[in-house]
Amino acid sequence: MALLKTQKDALVNTLPAGRLFFDFTNRPEYTHDATELIYIPDALFFAESEAEIVAAVKLCCEHSLPLIIRGAGTGYSGGALAVEGGLLVSIERLNSIKIDRDRKMAFVGPGAITGDIMKAAESTGLFYPPDPASYLESTIGGNLAENAGGLRCKKYGVTRDYVLGVRGVMPDGNVVAVDHNSPFGLVDLFVGSEGTLFIFTEITLRLIDLPPSGKTIQATFNSAVDAASVVAEVTRSGIVPCAMEFVDRDAIECANQYDPDNKIDGGAAMLLFETDGRHADAEADAIMAICRRYSHRLLRLAEDPQQREILWKTRRDLSHAVKQAVKTKTAEDVCVPPSRLPDLVAFVEQLSREYSLRINCYGHAGDGNLHVNFLGMTGSEQEQRETVEGIARLFDKTLFLGGTLSGEHGIGITKKEFISREFDPPTLTFMRRLKSILDARRIVNPGKIFC
Repeated sequence: MALLKTQKDALVNTLPAGRLFFDFTNRPEYTHDATELIYIPDALFFAESEAEIVAAVKLCCEHSLPLIIRGAGTGYSGGALAVEGGLLVSIERLNSIKIDRDRKMAFVGPGAITGDIMKAAESTGLFYPPDPASYLESTIGGNLAENAGGLRCKKYGVTRDYVLGVRGVMPDGNVVAVDHNSPFGLVDLFVGSEGTLFIFTEITLRLIDLPPSGKTIQATFNSAVDAASVVAEVTRSGIVPCAMEFVDRDAIECANQYDPDNKIDGGAAMLLFETDGRHADAEADAIMAICRRYSHRLLRLAEDPQQREILWKTRRDLSHAVKQAVKTKTAEDVCVPPSRLPDLVAFVEQLSREYSLRINCYGHAGDGNLHVNFLGMTGSEQEQRETVEGIARLFDKTLFLGGTLSGEHGIGITKKEFISREFDPPTLTFMRRLKSILDARRIVNPGKIFC
């Protein structure tokens, strides 16, 4: 939408000069996120305080202007996109980090980079466990918005499990501070709300003691289904590794192309395990014993710190590696019970055989969270049709297996047309009513989650 003169004048007269922009020629990164879908905002503002966010929200309410909050733009569901135009507010400069060693807490701004919080905690002997693959880039505010998980989520949980309290701005411009002692569980309501209910300005995180480091296991298999079956058996056994990651053959090929100096002979699939804590050695031995019962091609302990770092860096770089190898990439993150992961992996292989598309997958196998990528080599209409059809079939299969449409990426705009397949009409009606009560003017991040 084009800004009305009254709206533009209000922005210019209210927000600090030098941090308000209307031209995106030299700032194209603020027109898209990791989906690469492009939506151009009407204006961009770099906020540096809570008071400035309050002023922006009240201005947007008064002038019926959509307001969208953006962190680092690493999301895969379009949550930070200005799909209806409006004012895009960047919180990347609200990046303070303060560690309270005695109380095992971190007090952080929403623009703080997740990896920086981890490093600050570890420098005091503490540990912030949630680690999305984008932890070196993503902001903690974005992690809260999507309730991000990460490689360590099976053992340590997801972002929501470490949020003790939040302070922020409601869609009407009022400032609210809540913690886990607040009635109605408002912290849990705001975390995972995808920027549609609340704008985080201060976040209090729970930290834990830094656990002893353990073992890294690399296992490759001649069958992707066998690799997924190992995950199911490890889960049934009661072993809870720090990380348990699945990577299929095609994703390994992308990784090898991306980093040819550290090629992996992966066979049909690779599993990466990390154990930590007091029982790390015993857990590693038990995991390797399970791997030996399947068609393993390679099984080893990566004890050299450099080799361990290479393996985990390869896993964390997969998203970039896959994207670089193709012309178009549509990434979906579905989640099933770990016991059904073999069925889901087999279905992805079936889709790959049926379509001309290149389809691969990898993910946080510990909680059954599989990132499935529909990859176009030419961008043809056939590839586009197959992508749309394949995604719909993937979602139906995921729900049939007792899973959910999103493990950690959120619904945003990329999955909102499918949300009615997972939630019944009364549940969706309740969600819409909640949104309409908290954001009566439909100002904050409109066009997301619900059609």
